Amino acid sequence: MIILAVHSSSPHLGVALTRGEEVLVEQKLPPGREHLENIANLIGDVLRRGHMTLNAVDGLSVAIGPGSFSGIRIGMAAVKGIALALGKPVVGVSSLEIFAWQALKAGETGTAVIDARRSEVYVATFHRTSDTLVSLDEPSLIRAENLGDYARRFAQPLVLAGDEVVDGLAAASAHIARSMPLVPSPVACAQRAGERFAGGEVLSVHALLPLYIRRSDAEERRSALPS
Repeated sequence: MIILAVHSSSPHLGVALTRGEEVLVEQKLPPGREHLENIANLIGDVLRRGHMTLNAVDGLSVAIGPGSFSGIRIGMAAVKGIALALGKPVVGVSSLEIFAWQALKAGETGTAVIDARRSEVYVATFHRTSDTLVSLDEPSLIRAENLGDYARRFAQPLVLAGDEVVDGLAAASAHIARSMPLVPSPVACAQRAGERFAGGEVLSVHALLPLYIRRSDAEERRSALPS
């Protein structure tokens, strides 16, 4: 199955094209805020480098968050537009799951971490088997200072994987075995989607929803206004 994957929930915009286990093309831009300006060109460039057209793509995948609110919306809008126009199936993958898939080896348990600002982090914990990833809890938002308490909920020492914030959190608990700062991979997004496609877990475009966890700043400001 040929999958076009978009990861835009972090400062690193990335697009990948895979065929089964084979990585045809992966391209990631340096960190920036120009996702809206760059996403169409990046998708086109990846397709050209892979000698592929959108019509030849069998399915689409996109990182649904948590992460940058605007980045999530941009990536999902692009993927939804392609899926609607061409009648392609689509799968959404958590940005936390993508980090865990990148970092964990078979038999390891680890917590994926994404900086949520305001001294908070998004977290979710997974166990890697020989061929898949098992979710051990739901994605949540916690205070960074509480990561040690969170880690002690799990019997096995944890691998801490995620964006650059993990470097400052590695010493939070003796229950953390090692830490891995990573750039999120659109290939990992495609690989996780491939498992879902194989299992028939395909969503309609309208059922594909973002995973924000926290409300946006604008929403919080509106809720604080007197009614």
